[in-house]
Amino acid sequence: MLVPEGSIVDRGLAPGPRLLVARVAMPRPLRLARRLAWEAMHLPRITRREGADALLSFSGMVPRHPDCRVISLISQPRPFERRGSLKRLLQRRAIVRTARRAHRVYAPSRAMAALVNAPDVRVVPHGVDRDLFRPAETPGDEVLAVGDFYRHKRYDLVLAAWRALPEPRPNLRIVGNPAVDPAYFEEFGRQAGDESVILAGRVALAELLRAYRQARVFVIASEHESFAMPLAEALASGVPAVARDLPALRETGGPGAVYVAGDDAKAWADALEGLLRDDALHAELRAAGVRHASAFSWSAAAEAVVTDARA
Repeated sequence: MLVPEGSIVDRGLAPGPRLLVARVAMPRPLRLARRLAWEAMHLPRITRREGADALLSFSGMVPRHPDCRVISLISQPRPFERRGSLKRLLQRRAIVRTARRAHRVYAPSRAMAALVNAPDVRVVPHGVDRDLFRPAETPGDEVLAVGDFYRHKRYDLVLAAWRALPEPRPNLRIVGNPAVDPAYFEEFGRQAGDESVILAGRVALAELLRAYRQARVFVIASEHESFAMPLAEALASGVPAVARDLPALRETGGPGAVYVAGDDAKAWADALEGLLRDDALHAELRAAGVRHASAFSWSAAAEAVVTDARA
C-alpha cells in the first residue's frame, strides 16, 4: 500500500504479515500537482515490479493507467460541488479520466454516485470495526465532534449551537488534526476560549474510542461528505447524532440521527438539547443507530474489491 506520509490513511496503518506500507513524502506547496506527477511517473513501474493484479485508488485519481486493472474509489465530493478553483478542476478531471478507464468504479454512498454521474458506479459503503466501536454500558455525557480541522466541517456552527444550549452545558469535545489548516485551527481556538470546549487534536485510536464512550451526542455540521466515517463510528458506539441534512449523511446516519437543514445555530441547539434531555428519544435513536451501523462491513467491502480484482 502506497500512502502520502502523515495522511489520515497513513495514521491508521501498521505493517502486517501480508501488508506492506510504503510512505511517500508530499510537500505541502503544490501538493496535488506533485502527487499527480509522482503517480504518473512511478505507479505504473511499481505495479509492474510487484506483479499487481489490480490497483485500488482511494483518491479516485490515477493519472497514468498501469498495466493492471484499476479499481477507483471516488469519495471526494468537493471537486464536484465546488467548481470555482483550479485545484478542484484538476481533481475533477483526474477523477473523471480515471473512472472512464477503470475496471470498476466505487462510491461509498448513493449520493456520491449520483454526484459523480459516471456510468456503472457501484455503491460500496465503508465499514466499521464493531469489535472496536461498540456501545458503552451506559451513555456518556459529552457532545462530540470528530473530523480534521477543514473549514467545510463548520466547527464554528457546532460551537455556536453548543453555546446556545441552556446552562449547565455538557463538555464539547472536538477530535481532529489541526495541521490540515493551522490558520483555521488557531482562529477557532480563539473563538472557543472556554474550559468546557476540549480541543483534543490528533489522537491515538484508544483515545478516540474513549471519546465515543464519553459522548452522549455526536454532531456533524459538515457541508461536504460522501459517507462520514465518524458518524458511522458514533452510531456503532451507541452515540446518536445531530447531522446536517445532506443526502450522504442521511445514508450514513439513517434512523440514528436527527437532521438539521441550514446554519441556524438555535435550530442545531434545539436538536442537540432534545437528545441531551429526552432519555426516551435518546434510547430510541441509540438502538436504531446501532442496528443501522451493523450493515457497514469492511468484510463486505473487501470481498467486493477482491472479486472485482480477480474478475
